[in-house]
Amino acid sequence: MKIVRVLEGVYKIDLEPGGFSNLVSVYVVDAGRNLAVFEGGPACSKADLVTAVKTLGKPPSHIFLTHVHIDHYGGSGALAELNPEALFYVHPRGAKVLPNPDIIWVPAREAMGWLGELYGRPLEVPSRNAKITEDGEIVNIGDIEVEVVHTPGHASHHQSFIIKPWDILVVGDAAGIYVKSLDYIIPTTMEPLRLDMYIESVKKLISKRPRYVAYTHHDLLDNAVDLLNRHLSQLETWSRSAEEAAREKLTPAELESILAERDQDLRRVYPELKKLKAHYHLFQMAVQGILKYYSS
Repeated sequence: MKIVRVLEGVYKIDLEPGGFSNLVSVYVVDAGRNLAVFEGGPACSKADLVTAVKTLGKPPSHIFLTHVHIDHYGGSGALAELNPEALFYVHPRGAKVLPNPDIIWVPAREAMGWLGELYGRPLEVPSRNAKITEDGEIVNIGDIEVEVVHTPGHASHHQSFIIKPWDILVVGDAAGIYVKSLDYIIPTTMEPLRLDMYIESVKKLISKRPRYVAYTHHDLLDNAVDLLNRHLSQLETWSRSAEEAAREKLTPAELESILAERDQDLRRVYPELKKLKAHYHLFQMAVQGILKYYSS
């Protein structure tokens, strides 16, 4: 686990689940008397998450979850031990999962394979701590303001957050996985996918004109709109290629080979991406997900 101050009052915690660095981050913002925490990481990192938040010296009062997939919220329940009154901001379609993690754990373990087993069964979050959000809602916490932006597509219960005064977009899985070492974005087109909603959500985020983008996977960068536009163009290539592959009844491996030629950024980094065990596993899940979207 590593804590990095990325901006004044803003910290990135690289949870390093299973020893994989640059994979899952949680962001913590000093709001004055309390801390606002964005994401919760997987259950296997719960002890490191608690240690990191305690190191920052203030109680967590607000926990913002982009969605209830196991790598984004699984460890967040441990923060209730630091503050039993903490509020967990969750999309209305995801609220039922917080006290009943098996709803998501059973299918996630099957879908994610070895990586799901590594992440582990999510911790329970008492329903009394859940705060159901509304699209466009503004949450004021001490010195900061958080805008809730519902961004379905990767998941029906996905939401993103814009933190002021920095204009940081906490994007979750709404606009890809940023592989820092390769400067490459893996589309988050895993099942279950609504690609039309995904694309509209990316456009919605572009219209907000954020300055920074904080990827849960895995870094904070200061050219948010450029990265979102870059990803939107990439999705056009992936979509067109997957639609053709589905029509020709190609396999995921065959689609992957096509993308390695057509996605210019991927062509640049493909041999190196295949060496990154966890990231390449997620990449393969993304290829399978978009092919199934067009095949069904």
